[in-house]
Amino acid sequence: MTRQEMIAAIKECAVKLGHAPSQTELAKMAKITPRATQKHFGKHSWALHECGLERTSNQRLELDVLFRDWGAAARKLKKIPSALEYSHVARHSETPLRKRFGSWTQVARSFKDYAEKHGWTEKWRDVLEMIAAEESKRGDEEKPDDGKEWPNILPDRPVYGTVMHTCTLAHGPMNEMGVVYLFGALAARLGFVVMRIQPEFPDCEAMRQVGKNRWQLVRIEFEYESRNFIKHMHPLKGCDLIVCWKHNWPECPLEVVELSRAM
Repeated sequence: MTRQEMIAAIKECAVKLGHAPSQTELAKMAKITPRATQKHFGKHSWALHECGLERTSNQRLELDVLFRDWGAAARKLKKIPSALEYSHVARHSETPLRKRFGSWTQVARSFKDYAEKHGWTEKWRDVLEMIAAEESKRGDEEKPDDGKEWPNILPDRPVYGTVMHTCTLAHGPMNEMGVVYLFGALAARLGFVVMRIQPEFPDCEAMRQVGKNRWQLVRIEFEYESRNFIKHMHPLKGCDLIVCWKHNWPECPLEVVELSRAM
């Protein structure tokens, strides 16, 4: 797709949506990938500016709208959606919910609290039953052996991971930036020497020890979960391995370094 064709497609999406489209909406409606946007415009906001469109802070979605969208996605899938599943079936990106609650795993519980507070229990009974079933399934992981109840999670601040006593990072990563930092802290122990970190794909170039006095250059993409590589629509060509905190892509064709196991 040429630059002019992309501009025409973005404007058409804006007319259909009634607002400047997000990157997720462009990918769904016009098949415009983030990589194509970066190639022709540099940034999504710059692409909108070229089309005479702007996404300003007053377009921030209300929590009521986001939760209705999340509930509809859960109802359609008949299960609690992962971030990837949500991005495929929902009207909105998962980013606003991530930013509000710090972690995607907190969205379901927050939806439950919001529904109970605002009288949604009948309208969303099926979704609340899914959440209850999911919480029950995770019961053994959520509670210690003595059955102690955890305090309520405060919705206005982030959630941190497992405390790590053998690393310069105090808690396990909760996002991709945490993975980048942790890899830097562990690189030498894992047999890597970082050559370059960059904003474009792939994220990192590093020398990897492959034998005594033998090193090779490898191209690395950082992800919080390995399956996010698909979500971000990265090409397999140009990347040698994925460094992540959680490896949840069993069929991944690339080598994966799972930092949670390395710890």
